[in-house]
Amino acid sequence: MFRNKILDRISKGEKALGLSMSDPSEELVELAGRIGLDFVFFDGQHSPLTPERVGTLCRIADGFDITPTMRIPDGQESTILSYLDRGIRQIIVPNLLTKQEAEDMVKFAFFQPVGLRSSTSIPMVLHQDGASRAELFAQANANIVIVPQIENVKTVDALEDILTVDGIDYFVGGPEDMAQSLGLPGGHADPRVEEAYDRARAKLKAAGKFWWADHTESVDIFGLTKGALEEMLESHGRKSEMGW
Repeated sequence: MFRNKILDRISKGEKALGLSMSDPSEELVELAGRIGLDFVFFDGQHSPLTPERVGTLCRIADGFDITPTMRIPDGQESTILSYLDRGIRQIIVPNLLTKQEAEDMVKFAFFQPVGLRSSTSIPMVLHQDGASRAELFAQANANIVIVPQIENVKTVDALEDILTVDGIDYFVGGPEDMAQSLGLPGGHADPRVEEAYDRARAKLKAAGKFWWADHTESVDIFGLTKGALEEMLESHGRKSEMGW
């Protein structure tokens, strides 16, 4: 039986809470599930997470009733299919640029009648409760979420057209790459970056679409550890040697 606890929380008007990991471990996935969080997030764009590794983590997540989510490396059909087939329920797809790319994401991620996702993996079949494959596909469609990243000012300019694509209701940003697209490398805090995202948010609201971060919140393991280490150093009169 498919279930997406993030969508459950959103349907109740609540925020979904999770744990974010660039280098996930089985123990942390189990901890997140046992403590009562809604999701775990893995970064597969800037970390070398293979589908095999993700499959193991998804099985553990299922066992502890927590929804596995991931930023995947790209929006290619083979990439989307591979990670969804392993058990990921929500994917962030980097650097959406065009309406055609958005249409392809829907086609690759959902079964008929929404898309044309290839049928199907053993992990998918193991979620089938009854004899009807159509019922399984309907459950999967209802619990899979695609969240493209808006990381280029060209995407913001074309957003009205992109937002006409059915099947994508949530979006997320990428300030550092947005800054690069504006000719501001390293300028993620520049007011022009925030202005671009203000325009994007206004267009989302007008189209009845949503900003993903407005509905979810997570603790980042790397950032939390870095902060704790810096506090420990400072308590002993020492300073972090990191430049950021």
